[in-house]
Amino acid sequence: MSSTPIRRRPARSTPAVLCAAMLLGAASAAVWAGVTALSGDTRLLGAASGAVAVPWSSQAAIAAAVLTALAGLLLVVTALVPGRYNAYLIDHEGTAQAALRNGGLETLLTHSAGTVDGVDSARTTLAGRKVDVHITTYMLERGELRATVTDALRRRLDQLELSRAPRVSVSVSTHKR
Repeated sequence: MSSTPIRRRPARSTPAVLCAAMLLGAASAAVWAGVTALSGDTRLLGAASGAVAVPWSSQAAIAAAVLTALAGLLLVVTALVPGRYNAYLIDHEGTAQAALRNGGLETLLTHSAGTVDGVDSARTTLAGRKVDVHITTYMLERGELRATVTDALRRRLDQLELSRAPRVSVSVSTHKR
């Protein structure tokens, strides 16, 4: 059995992609400058040496420093702000622990709602800590069906023994004739 803790949040891929894009841009500019210098065109090297000669107090240097600082701040903020939960923990009487991803929980609840008598089709969306289930039926009396589906989904969530079960909201519509 692995001692690795279960990760309930997504990997921090956004900061990695932003950092990689910035490094790729800088590396591409350096390669382009090198290739143009090797081909005999020294205009780019002249511009680079001219940029080195710009005093620190000039507006161009301050603008470049501010843009670089903002890019660094953006990377730090995206790395520190946690992503949304993408899984629910299943804790079975403290003896075992597993994670059920949001998509899996949506599929499970859609299937559970679809097995209730009178439900023609079900669509489930999970947003934050709330499950929205929309069912369609041919029945004209929708109130009793809504209560039945809500109870069935709550029982199913109780069977899963989630550490924090989401709230269930059911809406019912009839097919248009």
